[in-house]
Amino acid sequence: MGIFSRKQKVNCEEYCRKYYEQVILNPIIKGIGPETIYFDKVIKSIAEADQNLSHITSEKLASEMIPLRFELFALAWMHKFVGDFTIPQSVFTKHYLHEKGRDDVWNGMEHYNKYIHSATLHWLNNLGKMNLAFWYNMRNNLTQNNIEKSKKMGLEIDEVIVRVNNRLCSENAWKQRIIPGSLAFALCEKFGLDYLNKEAGSRLAKSIQGLYEGSYESLASIKIKD
Repeated sequence: MGIFSRKQKVNCEEYCRKYYEQVILNPIIKGIGPETIYFDKVIKSIAEADQNLSHITSEKLASEMIPLRFELFALAWMHKFVGDFTIPQSVFTKHYLHEKGRDDVWNGMEHYNKYIHSATLHWLNNLGKMNLAFWYNMRNNLTQNNIEKSKKMGLEIDEVIVRVNNRLCSENAWKQRIIPGSLAFALCEKFGLDYLNKEAGSRLAKSIQGLYEGSYESLASIKIKD
C-alpha cells in the first residue's frame, strides 16, 4: 500500500517529496524503527554466507543504501510510467537533494545508474542480431526523444537527462535479474570488495530487488497529474 490512498492523483513533486522523506531518508536518519531492523537482518544474512562482509555494520550498509534506494526508486518510476514524467522526476530529485544538503546522495546515485546502464547493454548484447538491432534502435530513438523533450522544457542536456536515458529499456534486464546482481556488485565495490560468493551475492541481490519492489508497489497506488 502506498503513502497515498489507492489511485489518488498527485503531482510528481508532491509524491516524490513525501516518499523520499517518509520512506527513504527519515527512518535511516533517525536510526530507529523497521529500517534498522531490516538492515540488521540483511547484513547478518549476507555475512552468514560470506565472511567478506562481516565487518560491515548495518549502519554503514543503511547509509550506503540511501543513494542506491533513490536510484531504485527512479528505476521503478521509469518502469511504471514508461516515458511519462521521467524527466521531471529526475529534475526534481536533483533539486530536492540539493535543497536538503544531500548532494552526496545525488552524486552517489551516479555509481548505480552507470551499473544499470551497463547491465542493460549486457542484456541487449546477448540478444540475437535481429532483436539486438531492434532494441538498439528503440533505445537510441527514446534517447533522442528525451533530449528533444528536455530542450523544449528549457533544460540543459546534463547528467539529469543522461541518467534518465541510462535507465531506458531496462525492464527485461531487471526481470531477468541481471540488474539486481549488477547492483549487488556495485554496492560491494563501495565497501572495497571485489568478490562475494554465489550465495551471498544472491542474498544481497534479493534484498536490492525487495527495495525496488517496495518502490514499484507504492507507485501502483497513484496516478500522476499532467
